[in-house]
Amino acid sequence: MKKMSLKVKMLLCILPIMAIAMIILTYVATKELSVNLQTANTEAMNNNVEANANSLDGKLEIIRTTAVNIAEMVSTSYQFVQMDNYKGTLSKIINDNDSILGAGLWFEPNTFDPAEKYIGPYWYRDGSTIVETWDYSNAEYDYFNQDYYLNAKALSQGQAVITDPYYDPTSGKIMSSCSAPIYDGNKYIGCVTVDMELTDISELVSNIKVGSTGSAILLSSDGTYIYTDDNQKVMDGVKMQEDPDANIAAAGQMILSNSGEEPHMGVMRVGGKTILLTYMDIPNVNWKMIIRMDLEEIEAPSKSATRVLTVIMIIALIVSAVIITIFVMSIAKSINSVKQFANILASGDFTVDKIVSNRGDELGQMSDSLNDMFENNKDVISRISDGSVQVSETSTGLANMANELSGQFNDIQTNMSGVNDAMMSSGAATEQVNASVEEVNASVQQLASETEKTSEDAVDIKKKAREIEQQSKAAYDNAIHIAEQREADLTDANEKAKVVDEIGTLADTIAEIADQINLLSLNASIEAARAGDAGKGFAVVASEINKLASSTSEAVEQIRETIDGVQEAFGTLSSSSGELLGFIKETVAPDYDKFVNMAKQYGDDAGAFGDSSEKIAGMVENIRAAMEEVSKAIQNIAESTQDTADLSSKVNDSVMAAADVVSNVNDMSNKQEEIADTLGEIVGKFKLK
Repeated sequence: MKKMSLKVKMLLCILPIMAIAMIILTYVATKELSVNLQTANTEAMNNNVEANANSLDGKLEIIRTTAVNIAEMVSTSYQFVQMDNYKGTLSKIINDNDSILGAGLWFEPNTFDPAEKYIGPYWYRDGSTIVETWDYSNAEYDYFNQDYYLNAKALSQGQAVITDPYYDPTSGKIMSSCSAPIYDGNKYIGCVTVDMELTDISELVSNIKVGSTGSAILLSSDGTYIYTDDNQKVMDGVKMQEDPDANIAAAGQMILSNSGEEPHMGVMRVGGKTILLTYMDIPNVNWKMIIRMDLEEIEAPSKSATRVLTVIMIIALIVSAVIITIFVMSIAKSINSVKQFANILASGDFTVDKIVSNRGDELGQMSDSLNDMFENNKDVISRISDGSVQVSETSTGLANMANELSGQFNDIQTNMSGVNDAMMSSGAATEQVNASVEEVNASVQQLASETEKTSEDAVDIKKKAREIEQQSKAAYDNAIHIAEQREADLTDANEKAKVVDEIGTLADTIAEIADQINLLSLNASIEAARAGDAGKGFAVVASEINKLASSTSEAVEQIRETIDGVQEAFGTLSSSSGELLGFIKETVAPDYDKFVNMAKQYGDDAGAFGDSSEKIAGMVENIRAAMEEVSKAIQNIAESTQDTADLSSKVNDSVMAAADVVSNVNDMSNKQEEIADTLGEIVGKFKLK
């Protein structure tokens, strides 16, 4: 594997993976297509069987409606209509509907005709004429015990039931009877039968086709064939669950056990083929609508698609192999060009031309990077060659400069000794100044403490003054509020006092009425006296009215005296309240106002004193901060002086060390010159021009 070329390795890695991926893709697509096709066919068969079942139900509903309408017509008219009238109506119904073979009316005993027990006329089509027969109206036939009559008797008004179809060998037709009860109010009086031919239904079922192999089967509620491809089974009345073919019989058992008005699915094997079944009950009659279709036809599109996808996969693999081979050969060619160029550079030959590449992929980028490396290395080697000459020349100049620096360092050492002595003297003077600054700082600190205490006292005084001002203001506002409230109450009371005046007016009115009543009673007494004995009773009433008028006058007089007393008391109260309000407004309120202004002035004076104390405290704090800064500055000067002395000593030592370094530099410059010669020999091995 290690000895294989890159082209072979890439083909062995890519092609198997692509083949596996395409096989998996083909398998998944085939399965998904198969599932989708089966789902689509299943839905189509379900929809088909449901649509045809509903269509059959629609045809049967026409027959049921016809029977119910005849029953309703008879129930409202049998007591006064002759049988000939019914003959005309039913004959017209039979002629208008080709599916109806005949119709009959079957009455309860002695209902239509009290003298007759059996009244059951029947009308049927014979060619183009309608024939009436009474052959079934007798005890021998006894229609009261026939299924259609018993079925109708068990129904409610407005309902109808259709019997299972049966094959009539005489007419060679498939027939079924629909019966509907006849009620007179809540009393059952008979039934209507409508016999129908199912040729149209058989033709409808026979015309149901799904694909090339799909067809329909119609069973009665007990499994008897109504329609199937084998007409002999229909004529013989064979039941599907008893079919000679065991597989078909098993399918019939399944269909009868899964009855319902929703589509069901099933399978059966017939003649070595798998048949897919879709079936459901036709509403109201429970007949079974079945659609069958070969499973091979359903799966044929899936198998065809699988073959097509397999061919496409093989072609795609072949085309992919060719494309990948061409692509790999192109990559291998580019890699070989890069390898040859790298080998030439490894030999030290920088006269070769750069790689020419028009690719935009990673190989093209690698070629561009190699070209950049080629140019950069070539430039570096050229600079090294030129630099080796310059290094040799600068080494000689560096040695001369080192000798000059050695002499200058000796002079610096002498000057630094003098600077060190001056620094020691400056340090002693700085210590004396620092002691004086400490004394001043202590005094300033004490002053700051006293100022701070004074400021706190001023703040406390200002706070108490504000409290007094607020309390005085509240008392002032309360006094004004009370005065205003009482003044409003007094005004309101004065308004209410007017009611007393109105009462006095009413009392005057009552007094006038009492005088009139008194006058009327006097007139009444006079008239009663004139009337003699006849007016004695009226005289008593007039006397009582006179007493009432007198009492009313006395009550009015007492009301007037009470009103005068109330008005006098209310006037005294109003005068006193007015004097009290005047005292509050003119004396109490101004005194409270003066007290509030005094408290405010007291607070302002305390605030001004506090502000002055704060300003003094700020000035003291500034002095103290300035003294601290001075102290720090002096301390820094002392430290700097000491540091300078120390540094000057260190500088002196450094100068001595630098002199030694300069000597070493002189030696290194000589060695550098030797290295420059060696570097020139190495660069000479590369070809640059």
